[in-house]
Amino acid sequence: MNVMGGEGHVFDMIRRTKQNRKMIQERRDRMKDLVEKMNEKPLTGYPNKLAEGEMEQIERDIKSREHDEKVYYTRFMFAFLGILLLVLLVAWGMWRMLGA
Repeated sequence: MNVMGGEGHVFDMIRRTKQNRKMIQERRDRMKDLVEKMNEKPLTGYPNKLAEGEMEQIERDIKSREHDEKVYYTRFMFAFLGILLLVLLVAWGMWRMLGA
């Protein structure tokens, strides 16, 4: 029967630690290469400059959408509060009728 002594476990642990350090360094190197590759190519599909007036149009569109969203959420909030108030009034009326 071959039983590994304490030294074998220590050597095995040291070997695994070295392998893990090597794997971590290789992963860092791959990520570094990937970041460098991503940074060397400019983004395609996006113009470097916008035509005159295009930026103003984009800003107007954004403000318009923000305003529309605010109106939508305000109407939704009032509708929700109205329904909630109606439910509370009906429940209160039923409670008064059953309690009397």
